[in-house]
Amino acid sequence: MTAEVAPPVVGLTGLHNFRDLGGLPAGSGQRVRSGRVHRSDALHRMTADDVATVRRLGLASVVDLRAPDEVAHVGTGRIDGLGARYHNLPTRPAVLGADAPVAGPATAPERYLGYLDEGPGCFTGLARLLADPAATPLVFFCNAGKDRTGVAAAMVLGVLGVPDDAIAADYARTQAALDAIHAASRRDYPADVRAWRNLSPDMAHARAETMHAFLDLLRTRHGDWPGYLAGLGVDDATLTAMRANLLEPGPDPDPDPREVADHDQR
Repeated sequence: MTAEVAPPVVGLTGLHNFRDLGGLPAGSGQRVRSGRVHRSDALHRMTADDVATVRRLGLASVVDLRAPDEVAHVGTGRIDGLGARYHNLPTRPAVLGADAPVAGPATAPERYLGYLDEGPGCFTGLARLLADPAATPLVFFCNAGKDRTGVAAAMVLGVLGVPDDAIAADYARTQAALDAIHAASRRDYPADVRAWRNLSPDMAHARAETMHAFLDLLRTRHGDWPGYLAGLGVDDATLTAMRANLLEPGPDPDPDPREVADHDQR
C-alpha cells in the first residue's frame, strides 16, 4: 500500500519538523488517522503566530520527551498557549548536568535502543495517553524531533502495524529540516552538552537505514513493540484501545462466497 502521508504543517516560523503521522499504511487496509497524533521539534521555539496555527489542530495533549534539566534550561516557551495538557515524559534522565550519561562509540541504532532502558516511562506513558480518546489529538516532541521523537514515533507506528519501510521513511523525512534545527539548537544550548559528546557519525543524519537497523535491534532484544511494552506492564487492552483510537476503520471484509450462495438459495 502506498503511504499517503500528511505534509508538514506549513506557515510555521519557529518549528521546522512538525508533522501529522496520519495516512501511513497499517495493514489490513487500514491507515493511521489524520489529525490524531503529531510529531515535532522543540515546541518551546514557537512564535505567537505558530501558536495560533498549531492551536487550530485542537490538541488535547503535548508530550515533552526532553530531560527535566533540559526543560529547566530552555523552558517551555509558549506551549501553555496551545490550551493542551502538558506531560514531561523524558527518554533520558538528564542531558546537561554532571549526572547525564556521556555517549560512547555506540551507533545511532544502539543509542536508540538505550532509550528503551533509560526512559521506559516515556513509552508506557505515551502508549496510555494514545489509548485515551480524550487525550488526543496529541503531539510529542524533543529538541530536533529526530532521535528521541523518532524512537517514540517508531513505537507508536509499530504498535499500529505500520511496516518498517514506512516507519523508516517517516524518520528520514527529518533530514531536510536538520540544518535549520541545528542552527536553532546552537542558539538554545551550550556548546558542550554532556549527553551529546562523542556522538557517532550516523547521529548527524536521519537516514532510513538507521531506523531499519534500530528496529532489527529492537526485535533481537524485545521481540517487538508489544513485547517490550508488555514487559513494562502495558496490557493488551491498552494497545487495542490505542489502535482503535489511532487507526481508520478498515474496509469491510469480502463475504464468504459459501455464505452468499447459501443466502441466495433461501
